[in-house]
Amino acid sequence: MSEADFYPVDEIVVVPFSDATCLRAIHNLRWRLTEMLGGGPEAVVVDLSGLTEFSSTTVAALLWAKRRCGTRGVPLRLRNADPALAGRLRRAGLDTIWDIQTAPAAPTPTRKVN
Repeated sequence: MSEADFYPVDEIVVVPFSDATCLRAIHNLRWRLTEMLGGGPEAVVVDLSGLTEFSSTTVAALLWAKRRCGTRGVPLRLRNADPALAGRLRRAGLDTIWDIQTAPAAPTPTRKVN
């Protein structure tokens, strides 16, 4: 399985997106979404942990996938978005279309005070 393939986790289907694999992930959504929805998942989750930019092609593919998922009663969710990317998506008003969750922040090291 390549990095851009989709895979099941519990009752969801995860589609990883990254800067390097975005075109392949869009292809998987476009041409393999019926296969992804075949098992009746609770949700399709697009993992954005490796994506730093959103192109108009990416937005169009995700809007199309959201409509297709919606006709089957399956939500499409965006997870692990870089905080900067999530901010740009929110400023563009796309948070009204998708549930966008940012990646957990890395813990900051604490200094010991002597």
